[in-house]
Amino acid sequence: MNNILIISGHPDLEHSTANRRIIERVQTAFPQTVVRRLDTLYPDGAIDAAAEQAALAQADVIVWQFPFYWYSAPALMRRWLEGVLTYGFAYGSSGDKLHGRKLIVSLTAGGSADGYSKGGYEGFDIEDYFPQFVSTAHLCGMDYQAPVYSYNMAYLPGISSEADLAAIRSRADEHAAQLIERIREALAS
Repeated sequence: MNNILIISGHPDLEHSTANRRIIERVQTAFPQTVVRRLDTLYPDGAIDAAAEQAALAQADVIVWQFPFYWYSAPALMRRWLEGVLTYGFAYGSSGDKLHGRKLIVSLTAGGSADGYSKGGYEGFDIEDYFPQFVSTAHLCGMDYQAPVYSYNMAYLPGISSEADLAAIRSRADEHAAQLIERIREALAS
């Protein structure tokens, strides 16, 4: 099977420059991709765990796509993780529904690569923040794939220039190309 599921954790994907573009590029490359837009499905934050679990059960490759907020996933994405990856479904003695599924964490960071370094203003490399995602995949029996991430993806209307916007779009296209390749690798393995 080649079922691809993207969980979009952007809190306002309609007004996203990078995340929306990345998802659109993946959908073009893989038309069978199912996208669960948490912002439109659950604007009140009340996650339908059964619907989400049913979507996950059909997926071979799962992509968590989101902007990096406060060194983690946005609140809606975290709520999804907590409400959907439950005992008896995702982990525990009978929680084997995600075993063997490929997981790709794909995120966009507003900061720079220099900022996300040991000597940078964040103080850590960006992958130093990923153990929570690796551990979640491990607990759920998923096959964690190398993540895809990009820097300098913050567009601020009224502050960023048209040149900034063009550069972000270009970086989003590069990110999407990397994600598409990672999905192809996951489907082939």
